[in-house]
Amino acid sequence: MAALIADQNVKDVVWDPGYSLCRSETSYFPLAQAGIHATFQPVTHQRGIKPFGGDALLIDGALFSALLPNELRDLAVPPRGASLDEKLEYEAKFNQRARWRYARHAGPDADGATRWRCPFCASLLRSRQLPKTMRNSRTAPLVSIDRDVCCEGTITAQAGDLPLWQRCLAGTTAWRISMGRRQVVESVNAALKGAFVDLGRGFLRVFGQAKATVLLGFTLAAYNTDRVRSFRAKHRIPSPDEPSVALPPTDAPRAKRRRGTWSQLLRRHTSSEPPGRPAE
Repeated sequence: MAALIADQNVKDVVWDPGYSLCRSETSYFPLAQAGIHATFQPVTHQRGIKPFGGDALLIDGALFSALLPNELRDLAVPPRGASLDEKLEYEAKFNQRARWRYARHAGPDADGATRWRCPFCASLLRSRQLPKTMRNSRTAPLVSIDRDVCCEGTITAQAGDLPLWQRCLAGTTAWRISMGRRQVVESVNAALKGAFVDLGRGFLRVFGQAKATVLLGFTLAAYNTDRVRSFRAKHRIPSPDEPSVALPPTDAPRAKRRRGTWSQLLRRHTSSEPPGRPAE
């Protein structure tokens, strides 16, 4: 499976919710071995703090510093149907916690082992209790810790230790944007299953994979053309083969069409008077 996917030059995949329940041996690990990053939504029992043998906390599939504040360890996710403002309010805590994550230092090697550095050693955080970190970039948040040692050094994690790791930490704004890419794919699937055409049984009435592939290619080309025309019409962009026409601004007020106004009635009455006779 890994070799087959690697031949297609795929670098990133987005899973539908629920696919994280698949066995890692048949889903996540083959993708990771092929160098393909996966974005997915962990289910309820996959979230929270999990056991880990090193000097780090394994939370929601990612490694965090053992100095992570308690208020950032168990975070709630936005409810279903939440607005964008509500999502940003929840994501603010996840974005704050992301600064405490371990950064990948090296790997994965041939066996899938990776090496990680704590956020203070990786210049993600600064602390006055750790004078060496004060030389890090000023963009790194300044935090206070209760000890003068940040970690025990670089740690090594085997492939089986991180079966749910993602490049974009779950719950953050970057993760939501990455996960939102699947909406585009779902829109295409919906269009090809009824909205634009219905690629059901009987749509292609030819035999042979080569013939079916050619006809399917024409169908997809027609759908892309329809999307381009829709985009141009929505944004009032003329096509290359059409002469350019000056379009009125979209925010221009619409002219009022009123009949029987004073100006129309008085103008009509004045024009109907015979010449030389004063209007009464």
